Amino acid sequence: MSTDEYGLVEDVLTGRMSRRDLIVRLMAAGVSLTAITGLLTETGIGGEAEAAELAAPAMAPKRGGTLKIGFLVPAASTDPVTLFNEGAILTMQLACEYLCYPRADGTLQPKLATSWHATKPDTWTFNLRKNVKWHDGKPFTADDVVSTFNLLTDPKLASAALSAYKGVLSPGNVKKVDAHTVRFHLDRGYVDFPYLVSCLVYNAAILPKNYKIGDFVKGGVGTGPFILTNYTPKVGATYKRNPHYWAKGLPYLNGVQFKYYADQTSVVLAMQGGAIDSYPNLPYQGSQAIFGSSKFKILKHNGSSYREFHMRVDQKPFSDKRVRQAVALCLNRPALVKGLLNGLGNLGNDHAFAPAFALSKVTNQIPQRKQDYVQAKKLLAQAGYAKGLDITLTTENYLEIPQYAVVVKEQLKPAGINLTLNIEDQNTYYGAGANQPWLDVPMGMVDWAPRGTPSQVIDPAYLTGGIWNSAHWSNKTYDRLVNGSDTQLNATKREAMVLQAAKIQNDEVPAIIAYWIQDAHATSTRVHNVKGPVAPYPDFSAVYLA
Repeated sequence: MSTDEYGLVEDVLTGRMSRRDLIVRLMAAGVSLTAITGLLTETGIGGEAEAAELAAPAMAPKRGGTLKIGFLVPAASTDPVTLFNEGAILTMQLACEYLCYPRADGTLQPKLATSWHATKPDTWTFNLRKNVKWHDGKPFTADDVVSTFNLLTDPKLASAALSAYKGVLSPGNVKKVDAHTVRFHLDRGYVDFPYLVSCLVYNAAILPKNYKIGDFVKGGVGTGPFILTNYTPKVGATYKRNPHYWAKGLPYLNGVQFKYYADQTSVVLAMQGGAIDSYPNLPYQGSQAIFGSSKFKILKHNGSSYREFHMRVDQKPFSDKRVRQAVALCLNRPALVKGLLNGLGNLGNDHAFAPAFALSKVTNQIPQRKQDYVQAKKLLAQAGYAKGLDITLTTENYLEIPQYAVVVKEQLKPAGINLTLNIEDQNTYYGAGANQPWLDVPMGMVDWAPRGTPSQVIDPAYLTGGIWNSAHWSNKTYDRLVNGSDTQLNATKREAMVLQAAKIQNDEVPAIIAYWIQDAHATSTRVHNVKGPVAPYPDFSAVYLA
């Protein structure tokens, strides 16, 4: 491939060109489909099945049929206000919608809002879509939006969105301008605020006014393409086509059947046996058979999902940053990405600016941390641990995390750091309310779903007092830089703040971010037109079955 062709790829990654347009341009230039497939795979913007589908002549969508989706049993609530588990998120999103929705290139497209703008960084106005009906036939209006965000920001409720809106949006600060216009008055400037009302804050799905927690599973709640008709805990959910959906001509499907499975192996077997058509947010570990089969399409995209390997900075031995740095220096990050993800990831550098974020072009200036046992031992000795350390690592039994913990145990041994592993089920590890063990353990691992902006990653996890600050880290300079970058409209000044913040986090290492996970979504070859993928949140509204 020539420099010009890689330049076109850059246009795709920055949102200036679609993947289909890229393939059309390359084929017109005489590039073979095989070479195009290699380019898409190398750059992480597609694969063989996707290239073939994009390059093929457009197929007329076929109406009818039922899409069968499989995923793990939701760990807890499936209510839009309180849910936090991916199975629950997917269940809800088939019926409910957001003000806007991320495209595969990371830009936002309209959904229940048709446009938005800021008069200043802390004041955002959203124009709402007209002629939208709730599943019960009532009209969608600004009152519904106001009511939804009052629910999500009410500290008395167990909203899982409180972490996303803390310090950004307070109860009562969303105002109705008219029947189809709302205005958000933020606690502080936030130049990326529209991402906080997209599915990248998964609880931000718009609900009807007077909604009560628990109503969703009764069915008939939402404006989306599919109407929930039955929900059975630990079994699944069924949906029928919304005949009054606002997007003309959609959906093509007659309905959707969502099946829950006890474990990943069961989902994979169901996919292989044809019992389901789609496995969203497909992990590599345990799903190798799907990745290696021509029966399935794998949609891939650079993502912002990651695993946080945190250390309590307010307790010995991790109160000494040299110990944290030593742990970070023990990891062989390329080996982790290859072994755990089969290369379906990007190296992390212990700061929160994912390669999927545009600002990563700035933070890439920070030298990549590499495995260095000599320096790790030196730092441990300086901190008073020349004879090594015995530590317990507590984590969850979820996706590749148990394997990650085992590999970390082995990679820390040569530096004299001996880990005892305590792997718990998700309900035990995360807990609820005032009892959340993962926030108390001296050293732990946690899975973080994708976010649309760096501050969505940072605010709950790394700012002083963050609701999910599992490392109990506090750096006031870091706080000031991150908060300042959220209000800074000058790109050069914002980038300088971001770089300084990333350097601080990289040096302090409250948590190790060893890799960022590429989003992967598997479907059978008969499934077409899945939008996204922003795993675990694909858009099924325009899907059809061949």
